[in-house]
Amino acid sequence: MSQPTVPAPSLDPADVDRVIQAVRFELYRENIYGALEILEAAHGARPDPRYAEQTARIRSWLGHLESREAYVAAQEQQYKGLRWRMGLKLLEKRIRMLSGRKTRKMIERRGRDPEFQQLEREVDAVKPARVLDAGSGEGGVAMALCARHPELTVDGVEVSHTNVRIARQLNRWKAASFRQGLAEEAHEYFAAGRFDLAYSFAVLEHVRDVDATVRSILAVLRPGGRFCFVVPMNEFVVDGDLPECQHDDGVAGHVRVFSESLLRERFGRLPGFLLEKIPAPLPRHYPAAITPVEFGSFFVAVTKPGV
Repeated sequence: MSQPTVPAPSLDPADVDRVIQAVRFELYRENIYGALEILEAAHGARPDPRYAEQTARIRSWLGHLESREAYVAAQEQQYKGLRWRMGLKLLEKRIRMLSGRKTRKMIERRGRDPEFQQLEREVDAVKPARVLDAGSGEGGVAMALCARHPELTVDGVEVSHTNVRIARQLNRWKAASFRQGLAEEAHEYFAAGRFDLAYSFAVLEHVRDVDATVRSILAVLRPGGRFCFVVPMNEFVVDGDLPECQHDDGVAGHVRVFSESLLRERFGRLPGFLLEKIPAPLPRHYPAAITPVEFGSFFVAVTKPGV
């Protein structure tokens, strides 16, 4: 399951416009690999320069997946641009960080988040002492857990140095710590079986290899420990033509889609499998032709075998 996709629809390769519309549909679902599968199948059956052009354009968005170094650099560039751009807003942000106001607001916001509330149910059930946050971002989830559950400690691993820097400046809890690294290398940073619970929010849709990431996280989870993750839920219908899907920075941050059936196939055989759908409103940037069927996120939890 390194590159999970959904089956491509039956398409006539001679109908180039219809094939390209199907490709755009998958791109808006953030199913980059699925879009490429459609193009490659169509081009193999009936070569057309428009298929080759679309394939080259989409593949250019995936250069950051070619190596560890490229992936780290792309993530750092993205978050540094989003969160550490020099100017008045950064100065205001630094003042809020130093005063503790940003941390308080972040904790309050996380407490209202349905994904966090689902994670808290897992924490209440497992009663962990040691928790891993694989892909901790600015550390909001980790800090909210420490604020609301003082009995546990959280180790955060985050690919972006900028995010780690922000998390350390926001952090007010000795029980929370943050280090730069990749989720798929957790087993290189921590001893086997160290954690009672691990979670990864909005990470698996980004990583270079899903299987390697899951294996690494499970390796540092004790037998009987709980692994929780959140991935996007992007199920649409389309009524009308879709415009070209663009990535202004030339990088596809989300490179794969997870459907309910794929999640059940991949994780449903593990003990204690849980899948919850958390709905969310469709962002404004989607074309008017797209109507959500199920949009938001999947919360999945499983127990590591071996008890």
